[in-house]
Amino acid sequence: MASSGGQQHSPMLALAIPLYDEEGNVRAVVKDLLSVFRKAAVPLQLILVDNGSRDGTRAAVRELEAEAAEVQGVYLDQNQGYGGGILAGLQQASEQAEVIGYMWGDGQIVGSDVIRVYRRLVSEKVELAKARRVERIDGWRRALISRCYNTLTLWLFHITSPDTNGCPKLFTREAWDLLAPTSRDWFLDAELMIGVARRGLRHAEVDVVGRARHSGQSKVGTGTLLEFCVNIFRARGGDL
Repeated sequence: MASSGGQQHSPMLALAIPLYDEEGNVRAVVKDLLSVFRKAAVPLQLILVDNGSRDGTRAAVRELEAEAAEVQGVYLDQNQGYGGGILAGLQQASEQAEVIGYMWGDGQIVGSDVIRVYRRLVSEKVELAKARRVERIDGWRRALISRCYNTLTLWLFHITSPDTNGCPKLFTREAWDLLAPTSRDWFLDAELMIGVARRGLRHAEVDVVGRARHSGQSKVGTGTLLEFCVNIFRARGGDL
């Protein structure tokens, strides 16, 4: 991705962050991202999706939207699920954004890791670049559920990544449009990785440490695992 004048071109990134009761985390996450991307002179559209929050998340998003030109708020009155929030956000991606992706809003991934993933996508000219958590500090329950995710997807779909759910996930616009994901629940990550594997798209991973959230609770529970298993067997049957 270089300009005609030979100078390195930094394509715009449209990054969606789904937020469900993340009042205690969203400000720090956004300020960290803005600081990193402004310093790197990388154009950023930061799409904050208030996914039917019941706390002060919506008010925080409105404040951040008023403070920073890079921030755009999307406000959903009812929770649309993890995937639904992401898809609603990325429907608002700027036409100028050559890179499209998403990440969590809980502070587990820092801005310096996001820019590393972005640079890997641009420099290696791959269709997908994502984080791979080599260390996690998010509790045994979430780690166990993620291990089940990863084992099933590796076994059934031959996905090469040991961290199917690792975020951020950044795509070229062409790859995102080709994959055309539809999952509105937690299966979105797996749907995308299955699509990447089936289509033989090039991808790269960046090792990161998954940090502990500073506030609030994880939205991943045992029901998430059941939901995931149902979707896995649907996908195995060729429905996805």
